Amino acid sequence: MASLPNIELVSFLIIIVSRKFGFKSLFSVYIFVFLEIFTYGLAEWVICYLYVWAIFAVIICLFRKIDNLIFYTLVCSAFGFLFGILCSPVSFIIGGFGYGISWIISGLRFDFLHGCGNFLLTFLLYKPISKAMEKVL
Repeated sequence: MASLPNIELVSFLIIIVSRKFGFKSLFSVYIFVFLEIFTYGLAEWVICYLYVWAIFAVIICLFRKIDNLIFYTLVCSAFGFLFGILCSPVSFIIGGFGYGISWIISGLRFDFLHGCGNFLLTFLLYKPISKAMEKVL
């Protein structure tokens, strides 16, 4: 899905793994982030992955007892819409206030696609993947 801008399964997979394994899911989050670094190199966007995906996993862990398609669809979608803002502290630190604001503004359409993609993927995949995970475990 790399050819689609900000459409990804990572957020959805973090929901599935965090609901089943709780805070142990943070291991898989950091393995993913370090594989990203080894694959693409250390870049501004990868640095924010170190905390953004962990924050998302912790939020899901706190609500993991809830088994509701609409809840996780909305949470995953909101996370996508807010992704640029969550990543912006790195931009503010690296480039200052102007750079941080420009980062947020230039990323708005990508965050929109991210939120919509997360909504659609979670809505379509949550039930079947959750059922498959139950059978496997």
